[in-house]
Amino acid sequence: MYEIDFFEDADGFSEIQDFIERLDASNQVNDQALLKKIYHEFDLLSMLGPQLRSPHSKFLRGYAYPIMELRPQPERIFYVAWQDHRYILLHHYTKKKNRTDPRQVAKALANLEDWLKRKGEMK
Repeated sequence: MYEIDFFEDADGFSEIQDFIERLDASNQVNDQALLKKIYHEFDLLSMLGPQLRSPHSKFLRGYAYPIMELRPQPERIFYVAWQDHRYILLHHYTKKKNRTDPRQVAKALANLEDWLKRKGEMK
């Protein structure tokens, strides 16, 4: 099994965890369906780790770090492998176009750099 950690800023706030908590508290059917999809993707990542492939996960090419995205439609959750059997969920957004938004990837990479400064290097 692989462990999944949520990125937290220096103040301890996790955007992804906050998003999940808002979905969980919602009574909207669509929010509950999305939450189930997200939990399913987390379960797959936890069980399969680096063996997780498309359509559930996609490696993003051309960046300074080996960043990947979980793909619970229509959300995207950026993540990286960190240390032994651990993944860090960095950032999420709702995808509205065919291409991955480079501004969202830049936000995920900034979160990763912040994480690495505070927690240590990737292995």
